Amino acid sequence: MAFFALGTSFCIALATLISAEVVKSVGGPMALSRWRMLIGFLMLAVLATVVGNWGSLSADHVPLIVLSSLVAIVIADPALNAGIALIGARRTGLIFSLSAPFAAALGFLVLGETLRPSQLIGCALVAGGIAFAVGFGRRPPADQDAARNSSVHAEVRLSAAGVLLAVLAAFGQAVGILSMRPVMLDNPDPFAVMAARALVAVVVLWAYHFAFPGTWKNGIAIPERRVLARVSLGVFIGYVAGMSMLMVALTGTSVAVASTLSSMAPVAILPMLWLRTGTRLAWQAWCGAFVTVVGTAVLFWR
Repeated sequence: MAFFALGTSFCIALATLISAEVVKSVGGPMALSRWRMLIGFLMLAVLATVVGNWGSLSADHVPLIVLSSLVAIVIADPALNAGIALIGARRTGLIFSLSAPFAAALGFLVLGETLRPSQLIGCALVAGGIAFAVGFGRRPPADQDAARNSSVHAEVRLSAAGVLLAVLAAFGQAVGILSMRPVMLDNPDPFAVMAARALVAVVVLWAYHFAFPGTWKNGIAIPERRVLARVSLGVFIGYVAGMSMLMVALTGTSVAVASTLSSMAPVAILPMLWLRTGTRLAWQAWCGAFVTVVGTAVLFWR
């Protein structure tokens, strides 16, 4: 099951790149979250209907699904998008990897989960590898101003607001994972669970949008067709595929291990940025990635 969490990290990395390129075109972080959740709900509702497992959800699941949606989507998703817009996808990804230690601590405090010594070492190696890889992940361009103007993926100066938003997103993700662990132990259909989470977010985000007349008096700003298609692609990769795999992972592994493996997105994003921007990676990035792979192997060692 842990391999599903590992797959989540690659999906999140690719979706993060897509979000960085469309967040301004859609109208900002909140607008991106609204459209992402609406599209995600429609996709997941179709999948859950085709699979036919809506009945796997019960009334006992509702409070935790609502809590997970409010914290991990309504609060954390716009915070993550805003962090990407302020400090870039790479640095936001680094800070977002704090969701792993946050989740491990919450799993211990709330669920009473314990980790074997080898798993503690594995989590530490993965977290350390992520920090090292992302911290030295890119070579500084010769002309910072030109790079900043030429690509949405160019390095930008750190800001306190961007860092705090990324930390908030990481903590929200941890709480969201923790909330879903008891639900997924009942083996409900992951598509139905994710659709329910998305529905709660859709209602809250769009209700908030319409609660302020200044945001919609000129009508709903529907993104251009090409932009909407890219948003839909990011939703399918990051939310429909990625988060559904994470829900499956939670049925067979602890919150700490699942969150640690899914937080490898900052490492996965490095070669993606290289291919996308043509900027070569520093050798330290590959060393950090190697440490992360070793940590992953230790997690599976018994």
